[in-house]
Amino acid sequence: MKQLERRQRGISFIGLIFVLVVLAFVGLIGLRLFPFYMTSFKIDKAMTAVVEDPGMRDESVRSIVRSIVKRLDIDSVTFITEKNFNDYVVLSNNNGKIVLDVYYDEEAPLFANIFLRVEFEKHFEN
Repeated sequence: MKQLERRQRGISFIGLIFVLVVLAFVGLIGLRLFPFYMTSFKIDKAMTAVVEDPGMRDESVRSIVRSIVKRLDIDSVTFITEKNFNDYVVLSNNNGKIVLDVYYDEEAPLFANIFLRVEFEKHFEN
């Protein structure tokens, strides 16, 4: 019985340090990636709202772009503007069918010369 108690003492100090380092590293990556995914959710919301709006089907491409940019600006997504809209979004409005394809990437430093890069590719249509 005493021999079994000696073997089952729990995690060692080195094991605890290892677990804490791994958790800290995963937490650091999560904190660095969180803003990118929040921006992605905001873009999804704006694009979905425009695609699902029945009043947008009869609008011109220019007014659809303005509507999208306004919605993104309200949600503090500032890297997509009217001037560079075509760099990130491919928009087609054919006979009331709106199709949006969004492509963009974001990059953040993790530490030293190691960076995290996330590429987003989304498709929206009504």
